Amino acid sequence: MAADAWKRGRKRVTLKYKKPPNPLFEKWLEEWKNEAASRGSDMQYCFAKALSSLRRFPLPLKSGRDCGILESFGNRLCIMLDRKLNEYRKTHPEGIGDRSDDIVTSVIASPVACSGSQSEPKRKNLGRVRVARNNKQYLPAWRSGPYAILLTLHEESQKPDYPGFLTKTELQTMAQPLCDTSFKKLDPGSFYTAWSCIVGLIKRGLVLRNGCPAKFSLTEAGADMAQQLRDRGSASPSRPLADAAPCNIPIHMSSNGHAPYAAASNIDVVNTHMSHDKDYHLTISVKKKDCKNSHPSLKKPSIRKCYKPPPRQQKTADDTVFLVPGLFDVILLVDKRETTGHSGQKHLEGATVAELSILGTLFEVRHLTVGDFIWVCRDRVTGQELVLPYIVERKRMDDLASSIQDGRFREQKFRMKQSGLQNLIYLVESHGDNRRTSLPLDTLTQAAINTQVVNMFTVKITSSHRNSMRYLSVMTRHLSASYCDKTFVSCHRGNLPCCHIRDDLISLMTFSEFNKSSCKTKAKRVQDLFMKQLLQLHGLSVEKVRAILEQYPTLRDLMAAYQAEGSAGEKLLASIRYGFLNRHIGPVISRAIHRFYTNRLL
Repeated sequence: MAADAWKRGRKRVTLKYKKPPNPLFEKWLEEWKNEAASRGSDMQYCFAKALSSLRRFPLPLKSGRDCGILESFGNRLCIMLDRKLNEYRKTHPEGIGDRSDDIVTSVIASPVACSGSQSEPKRKNLGRVRVARNNKQYLPAWRSGPYAILLTLHEESQKPDYPGFLTKTELQTMAQPLCDTSFKKLDPGSFYTAWSCIVGLIKRGLVLRNGCPAKFSLTEAGADMAQQLRDRGSASPSRPLADAAPCNIPIHMSSNGHAPYAAASNIDVVNTHMSHDKDYHLTISVKKKDCKNSHPSLKKPSIRKCYKPPPRQQKTADDTVFLVPGLFDVILLVDKRETTGHSGQKHLEGATVAELSILGTLFEVRHLTVGDFIWVCRDRVTGQELVLPYIVERKRMDDLASSIQDGRFREQKFRMKQSGLQNLIYLVESHGDNRRTSLPLDTLTQAAINTQVVNMFTVKITSSHRNSMRYLSVMTRHLSASYCDKTFVSCHRGNLPCCHIRDDLISLMTFSEFNKSSCKTKAKRVQDLFMKQLLQLHGLSVEKVRAILEQYPTLRDLMAAYQAEGSAGEKLLASIRYGFLNRHIGPVISRAIHRFYTNRLL
């Protein structure tokens, strides 16, 4: 009987978002798709794939660059969206607006006491739901991030020793007791901390940010808002909420699923789940509550929330993997060739494993198709791995000399640049007095300098194998501390955007894709073979070859251009610019390439 009564007292309410999370991007992609279709261009299919991928993503994106984490979004399309967004902002200075203002859920509760003798028709009136647009003044949710920040700054400003501002660390520490969510760590299934709201407070003109490091203070509007929150009786974080009185207060549910500011006290929100489908539905289960012994004077009604977050690592329709803070480990992966000895270095067999074990470094020995060391983030439950944007190639001085002579030096640097990882590290290790090498020490030093200056690598020189392992151990601890509070999302190598260590959401590729895409024996395109052939010519670097391939993707295109130019073909490539300095390839290299492909006798 009790179970039947409990079921009758529950009512499931499904609310539908009025707008998708990225309406402008969807609108522009739809326009570009229709325009391409009217011209008969194949670009219509590219826009259609990007539009489908965008509609499956449940979160708002702030710029076209942020779309790079999605499938079917390349650099060119992201740039087009950013340009369109800049044009839109020039004509609409008021901005795009906050989606959370477009969705308001109001629950109207019956003031009748919930006694056991209440009739069934009256029970049904307790769950009536209506959806209305919120035109009221902005008011932070109780015990939310904005609520805690405004009250903290207001209370500190009243103290006689207040310096006029608070730093980020001070503000986070002082505001934490007033907030239900963490200011520093992401909750499971969430992409934002309580600190993420500081941007919105600054845009609303409630908080000022000055200087570097940042100093935060209240504006006049922010002080008025904080005083308003204080007058409403919301200043005490430990004030009890039990035995609240029945009242008719709307629930303001934001699009990010945060707790409501207030609700009718005779309704408990026992389960809230956001489904990431195309139509963006929000499902709330409501249960009736005994309303005896009420206290009408209490302003904050009783709310019990049990938010059910999505899994700590989930796969969407396109197999996207998410890793959330606190639920993964940063592990150093060591190429197995570094632990078995090579090139006659049998005395180093097992030295790498022994040194890393003594230093207490979390590592694994595995076959790597490129590089000697990389770092991965591994989920503690599912074991899925995402590769951090760091790769290390270790060279001992004698091995460096041999690799320069047989061509492995240039090839390995080229393959590291093609790996898709952003931070390339070349670890050069001294070998005794460095005299027993096949090349002079000055030549090896110049090669290391060129690697750093010309190829834009980070070059680290160590005095011994032990110091090299210490460097890797320190790097492992540094990466673990720097990325422990980040959220990672998997991304295909072709769509991988540039990331920064300060970003809260970072796109990485999976380890399986990294190893597969960097394999030497994979099927090569004609353009890849043409690139490798050009790299063997003296004076050609990766940047120069890429610039040539942009104009002439294959050897057939280049030979056709030579035939069309005739005797002037020697200067065909001289005016092509390359690199970030935008320099010309020059007539000497252009003449050498022309002679190599046109002369029968070399």
